[in-house]
This record gives sequence, C-alpha cells and structure tokens, in this order.
Amino acid sequence: MPSAGYLDDAHAAAIRRAYDLVGRAQGQDVEAEIGVADDEAAARGWTDVRLLLKWARTMAARETGLDNAEYLRAMLDLAETTGETSLLALALATAAARRTDLKRALDVTESTATPLVRAVALLDEESGPVVHRAAALIEVGVATQELGFWELAVECYDRAERDLDAADDPRLAETVILQRRVLSYNRVEVVLDWSSAQAMIGSWDAAAQTAEAVLAGGLAALDGDWPPSWEMEHRAHLYLLAALAGRSPADEAEFALPPDGPSTGVSSAEVVALGESIRAARSSDTASAARLAMDLADHLGWATPLGTRLLCMSIAARQPGTPAVVAAYADELALLRWNARLDQVAGLRDAIDVERQRRDHEQLRQQVLVDELTGLANRRGYRAYLNALLVPGATAEEPQEYAVMMVDVDHFKQVNDRFGHDVGDLVLARISRVLAAHVRPMDLAARLGGDEFVVVLTGGGPNRPEKRAQEIIDAVREQAWDEVAPGLTVSVSIGVHRGGVQELPTLLTDADRNLYHAKNNGRGRVAATGIHARRSAVR
Repeated sequence: MPSAGYLDDAHAAAIRRAYDLVGRAQGQDVEAEIGVADDEAAARGWTDVRLLLKWARTMAARETGLDNAEYLRAMLDLAETTGETSLLALALATAAARRTDLKRALDVTESTATPLVRAVALLDEESGPVVHRAAALIEVGVATQELGFWELAVECYDRAERDLDAADDPRLAETVILQRRVLSYNRVEVVLDWSSAQAMIGSWDAAAQTAEAVLAGGLAALDGDWPPSWEMEHRAHLYLLAALAGRSPADEAEFALPPDGPSTGVSSAEVVALGESIRAARSSDTASAARLAMDLADHLGWATPLGTRLLCMSIAARQPGTPAVVAAYADELALLRWNARLDQVAGLRDAIDVERQRRDHEQLRQQVLVDELTGLANRRGYRAYLNALLVPGATAEEPQEYAVMMVDVDHFKQVNDRFGHDVGDLVLARISRVLAAHVRPMDLAARLGGDEFVVVLTGGGPNRPEKRAQEIIDAVREQAWDEVAPGLTVSVSIGVHRGGVQELPTLLTDADRNLYHAKNNGRGRVAATGIHARRSAVR
C-alpha cells in the first residue's frame, strides 16, 4: 500500500483537517471552517483536499436532508483531475450512497448501478494515502448497507481495516483513529441490520451466529473520545445484538446502557424494551413479544437500522387475535424479499466481476499500446491512432489537414556512450514530457523506438506545425540538462510533412525524409513540406 510520504507537511495537515471536517459535518455546522480550508487548498493547488471538502459539504447536506447534487458533481469533476483511483472511487461511492438515500431502486442491468460497480473495481488498485482508500471503502460499505447488501458492506469494512493496519504516516495518525471509530460503529450497525433480517425470516440460529461475530470486540473500540451520540447508539446496537444472539439478561450486563444523555437521541428504555421483545420472540412467547413491540413499532426515533425496525414491526403484527393468514402472508413477503436480495447481491457481484475484467483488458490494451519508458504511445499505439482516423465517418465532413512530425535526438549514441544508458533513458523521458506538453487531446505523441518520436497534429494553417515544431526544439534546448548529468546538452531535429486524411499512411515517410534534411543542414532545426509549404522551412 503506497504511503503518504510524498506529501509535504502542510499538505498532510490539510488532509487531516479535511477528514476532521468530514466527521464533524455530520452533526455540526462547520461551513465557515470548510470555506477557509477550501480557499487555502485552492491557493495551494491541493485538488485532493478540495475534493474532501466537497465531500464534507455533501455529508452536511445529507445530514440535513438537503440536495447535495452540486457537491457530488464537483467531487466527480475534481476526482477525474487527481489521477488517484481511490478518490475517484470515493466520489463514485458517494454518488451511489446518494441514490440509495433517494430510494432509487438498484437494478444491476441499469446505469444506477454503475457508480457502485466502478467504485469497487477501482479499489482493486492501490494509489495515494491509505486514508483515501479507507474512506472510499467505508463509503462503498455505507451504500451497500443501505441497499441491504450486508455481506458486501462487511467485506468492504474488512478491507478498510487491513489497509489501516498498513498505515505508516504518523502525520495522518489522527485520521486513521477517526476512520477506525467509523469502521467500528458501521460494522456493528450493519451486522445488527443483517442479523435482524435473518430473524425476521425465522432463521434465529443464523441471526445468532451473525450477531456473535461482532459482540466479542464491540466495546473494545470505545476509547473515551467518541461523540456522545455515537457511543450511545453503538452501545444500543450491541445490546440488541446480544438479544439476537440469544444471550440471557445476565449475559447482557456487559452491554448495559447508561442513562439517557443530553442530545444522544437514544432512549435506553426503548432499547431495553426492544431487546426484551426480541428475546421473547426467540423463545416463542409471541404474545409478550408483540405487546412489547407494539409500543415501539411506530416511534423508534433513534438510529435503528431498517432491518431492526422491520423486525420490530413483524413481531408487533403477531399480537393475539391476528388471523393466521396475515402472519403467513407477512412471512411469505419477508422470505420473498430475502430471496430477491440474494439475487441482487449475486447480480451485483457479477457486475463487479465484469467491470474488473473490463478494466483488466483495458490495462492490457494500454500496456500493448503505451511505451513503458516514456508513457507515450508506442508504434502500435501510433498505428491504432491512424487506423481510427481512417475509419469512415471518423473525421469531420470538411477535408481535415494533418501534420506529422518526425523527431530525433541529435547525437543520442554519443549521449549513451559518454554518460551511460541510464542517463540516456532520463533524456528520452524528459523529451517525452516536452512532446506531451505540446500536443492537444486530439493530437498524438508517440515513441517509435530508440530515440525516434512522432507527433501527429490535427488541423492546421499556414506555418502552424512549423511553429509548434520550433517551440518543441526550443523547449528541449532550454531544459536543465546539467541537472541530469554535468556537461550534458541535448537537442532534437524535426521533419514535418502535412497532408489530407487520405495521405496519413504516407505522411510519416515524408516527414522522415524532411528529418534527414534537417539533420544534414546542421541539426537542432525544422524542415517542412506539404500543404501550404512553398519551400523547405529550414532553420
């Protein structure tokens, strides 16, 4: 797992502050602090910090029920510019969580599944600080829990725990502690949701097994610094899990709830009553269970998972006098819902596998088409680019002009002989960056092999390609080559030829001929022919 060691101290501090604001935005008004932090991040060019601050605003909007679509779009836009797959996964998972908040159905054959599927597949890659990846995994867990895909949520939380175990940057230690608290809270909550759903279909043994999985270490995570509402809700969840696990009231003593505290939103009396109702239902005391649940079903006001609320309603519906057919109907609906959920989980797993295969194939394709040393397209990539342009309908209706530059490093063999091949590789890498900086998204820069490069420019005008070629020559000459190796100087020669789309297959040969002229006329210069070129443009 990559560390955050490449961050300077100020950047690491800004990341730590942003995560703190994400946590506090879920219950506090921190808009002014977010604004100050965002101004600093914008001034410093910290795109990842700005994305996290948009996330904090998204969380605040979600907490208050406001529309957070604007912040989500900003997150996605910023994520595309960071180049870190973990942050893109975080933005996509947040978008998926918003869709579940809006109660949009997730059909794995439709585009509503796309953000979640993409996020999970992206997290197979490791990039950036560990805390970014852990945050993305937590958000995927939140989205999958809301959908009732509890197995996937637990898997995400397990992966996040393993990543945090590998965290090695002490500057982000506070953020790691915060994320561990979130994981502990979320894990217990999702298991309560899952175990309750198992109980509702009558699988009490399975419910007990699921509940026991988190009871052993549930209280150990409480370190005295949890927000009071989080701690109270966490204890309430554990108390109910103990009831689902079939523990007796005496066994539940370790999970005893403290008195109701200010602003916790949890009623200890309600939690205890619901626990008693669950124990009664487990022991087939239907009447007592229904009586206790009836008083709770309509007003479980604290953070009770959906599965637990539905279980309470199901128990309450079995009060004495209820026709047997009604209970049978409720049981059948619960089982149908459970089986549909299993199908959806399987469908989502299949969609994730397909996306992983697609990404693997795309990476293999890129490896085939990209030069490993320079990151530019290789000869295959150049041919693929030309073939795409030659596909009927691929170019504009009006005749399109192209210019091909053949670029060659002057006296490159002497560079290798005098300074060594490692320096030669550094020279090629630097020249590649110069070429990449002088092409637009619709153009192409490629390394054909050795010290030979090609640039394809789309569109043209009188002398424009020659001007671009001269800019490349000047930029190469002005590089701080002495930093690469004392005494090193580097120049390039460029041959340019222009023509229409049908001439593309032969433009490289013509450009190569002009490169020969440039070298024969003293190197470090441009020679051009083709459309608009009345003579060889040689400097």
